[in-house]
Amino acid sequence: MTCLTTLCSGGGDPTKCNYCHRRPRLNPHNQCGRRCRDRSRVACLMCRCRPKLRNYHFCGRTCRDLAMTTTPKIVEIPQGHVTWKQVETKFNKSWRPPNKIIKPTIRHIYKIVESAMFLDPYNTYRKRIGNECFRYHGTTRLCQLGNTGQTTLCNLPECAVCNILRTSFSVELANPSGAFGAGIYTSSASNKSYSYSANGSGAMLLNKVVLGRRYNATAFKQVIALPSGYDSVVFNRMNGQLNETIVYANDAIRPVYLIIF
Repeated sequence: MTCLTTLCSGGGDPTKCNYCHRRPRLNPHNQCGRRCRDRSRVACLMCRCRPKLRNYHFCGRTCRDLAMTTTPKIVEIPQGHVTWKQVETKFNKSWRPPNKIIKPTIRHIYKIVESAMFLDPYNTYRKRIGNECFRYHGTTRLCQLGNTGQTTLCNLPECAVCNILRTSFSVELANPSGAFGAGIYTSSASNKSYSYSANGSGAMLLNKVVLGRRYNATAFKQVIALPSGYDSVVFNRMNGQLNETIVYANDAIRPVYLIIF
């Protein structure tokens, strides 16, 4: 356990392959050869020396429990890892601006690790309501979280990204003068959410969102609260290029990945 804890905290000999930890790295790479390079692409995000378990991010209970020792936490996903590729591909495919805005380069992607207490209300809501999807949310960042080597959340009350990671989203804090009332606003268009990330100096969250029965709006202010019989409001402005997706329940959304530009 001590050795595993060391590896999970980024320890180990920095001159050795970061997968097998036995042979020297083959500069300028982090692995000793093709075999370890290929294995590292599907490695556990904690120990990074064993394959992750199917669609999970960790290799088993030990690494999962180590990850959840202190939460919330962000765990960096290496470039070249299968999860990095999945998040990057999703971002690129959902980038569809109505004008020629240059697509930004992703510098870092982190898996957000939360406690069971944090996730259980969402999972209960998801099972009851259904229709889960991924949606983006761009926000401000007043600290260095997500920059190289910076994985500790700050305590600044005005730092939106750290507050979201610490307590998730809150309808109670939403702006009542929003286009569709006080709700939690996300988008299926990465370009739309990027515009709220202070042009990249902030952060973007890729979230799991439960939409349930969608109310399809056709204009701003068509509704300013959740209509009876529905679970979310969707406005596919400009054929989805500036999509607005709004939920009105705190348990309908949880952040999954942090993207830094």
